[in-house]
Amino acid sequence: MWFDVLVAVLAAIVAAAGGYPLVPLFLRMTHDGPGSKPGRTGSEDIEVLQGGMWIGIVERALVAGAIVLGRPELMAVVVAVKGLGRFAEIKSSAAAGERFIIGTFVSIAIASLTGVIGWAVIS
Repeated sequence: MWFDVLVAVLAAIVAAAGGYPLVPLFLRMTHDGPGSKPGRTGSEDIEVLQGGMWIGIVERALVAGAIVLGRPELMAVVVAVKGLGRFAEIKSSAAAGERFIIGTFVSIAIASLTGVIGWAVIS
């Protein structure tokens, strides 16, 4: 049992740390990428939700740990709490909503991959 918990903690750390540079990279790609508005220089202010970096780190850690421990249904709780906490902000701004969705999807994908690898280690 202690080995399972150790692997879950390690997966949580790897997911949290691994997503830290990757999620902002994907968000920059969507801001400056082929679908960006014509004439946008990329230097315009991007609407950033306060605390998003830390929320993403905690989200990835919780999702990866839940998957490793065989409780993937907890992902729904994490995403629901995150969405409810940001509802007013993402409702008031299309740009913030878009960044929220992209960031959440990338973050969960990274955490899920890390969690599945950790789960395979203990299985």
